[in-house]
Amino acid sequence: MKFLYLLTLFFFTSGLTMAQSEEQPVKHYRGTVEIGYLYGNNKQGDIDNFVAAPSVKIFNGFRLHRLLAVGATTGFDFYNNLLITPFAVGIRGEVFDTRISPIYSIDAGYGSALLSHESDNEKKKGGWMFNPALGFRVRSGHSTAYTFAAGYKTQKAETVYTWGGNESEQKINFKRVSVQLGFMF
Repeated sequence: MKFLYLLTLFFFTSGLTMAQSEEQPVKHYRGTVEIGYLYGNNKQGDIDNFVAAPSVKIFNGFRLHRLLAVGATTGFDFYNNLLITPFAVGIRGEVFDTRISPIYSIDAGYGSALLSHESDNEKKKGGWMFNPALGFRVRSGHSTAYTFAAGYKTQKAETVYTWGGNESEQKINFKRVSVQLGFMF
C-alpha cells in the first residue's frame, strides 16, 4: 500500500513539475531604445554618394508572449537635409528564452517631416515607411537586455521647391541598410 501511495505521489509531483517547466505567456510592458545608422547611396545626378545617416528609435509596447510584443515606434531619422520622425506600429519577438537569443522586429507606418527645417521656398513632406530587422539580444538582468539588429529601411519623402511662379517637386524613396544597438527593458 505504501508503494502504491509513493508511486501515485511521484507521478502527481512529476506532472506538476513538468507543468511548471512549460512556458507560460508573459504579459507586461516592453520598451526598447535603439541608436544606430542608416547606410545607403544618395544618387544625385551622375554622382553616387555613400552616406551613413544617424537614427534613433524608441519602441513602447505590450509583450503578449516571448515571440510577440506589439506596440508603437517613434524616433528620428536624419537623411541628407531632411529630418524624418517615424510613427509606426511595431512588432517584436524573441526566438528563445535563453540568455542569448535571436530577435526580430517589423515597423510599418508614416514618417513625418514636421520637425525638418524648411526655408521660405521649400516644403518637405514625409511618407510611408517600412523597416524589418533581424538580430540578437543578450540579457543583462531579469528583464533587461542589450540588442544588436540589422535590417532594411525604406522611407518615402517629398520636397517641393517654389521660386517665382515656378514649382519643382522631388519625390524621394530612401532605401537604407539599418544597423542598431539598443537596450531592452
